[in-house]
Amino acid sequence: MKKVILSVAAVFAFGFANAQEQEKEVSGYKPVKGTITTEVGLTGGLNNADFDLNTGVLKFRYFLKDDMAVRAGLGVYSNKNEELDHSNPSNVATLTNKSSDITLNLGVEKHFAGSDRLSTYAGADLLIGFKNANAEYSDNTTSAEVEGANADMAGNLSNNGRNYFGLRLVTGADYYIAKKVFLGVEAGLNLTTGKNKDIEVSSAGTTTTVGGGGKFSGIDTAVIGGIRIGYQF
Repeated sequence: MKKVILSVAAVFAFGFANAQEQEKEVSGYKPVKGTITTEVGLTGGLNNADFDLNTGVLKFRYFLKDDMAVRAGLGVYSNKNEELDHSNPSNVATLTNKSSDITLNLGVEKHFAGSDRLSTYAGADLLIGFKNANAEYSDNTTSAEVEGANADMAGNLSNNGRNYFGLRLVTGADYYIAKKVFLGVEAGLNLTTGKNKDIEVSSAGTTTTVGGGGKFSGIDTAVIGGIRIGYQF
């Protein structure tokens, strides 16, 4: 009987110690004061994932306190498209459009209690952005360059370049799927203002300003970075 009692006591002691160890392990998932995290956006879903800086951000965070972090991010978009017009086989026209967009952000996050693995937060960013666009057209007899916008074969202009700054209010959540590794989502409300670039067309040695310029402002909402994956240093 004494052996049975000792065996039962040992089982309960092991179970209690194991539960305490698991509790310690679980409570160590979320970042604390002094933690640095980094993350990128993913496209294609979890089954066909690819890293994406176009719609998202390469973001870093430093936790000043367990529930407060400063953040800095970089969003990059770049695109080049070449189009050929074979409507006149003896004079094939080529049009190349290029565009890029760089956004820098610096802000702060307030984290809430959440759970052992879930960290919810709200915050704000200051935004600075630079958007460029240009086009090049050539055929056997003509060549032209557009600076400050993209163009189509008919000469219509679009996608005006601009410089802008603003404020972004954000809310999001991180879920730690393993120690130091998390998946997250974030949405924001952007308030931006800026100035469109002048659109200049150069051909036959002559440059002409044909549009663009002027100030703009706007408000829009967006999911920032799609699904985010990150880790702690």
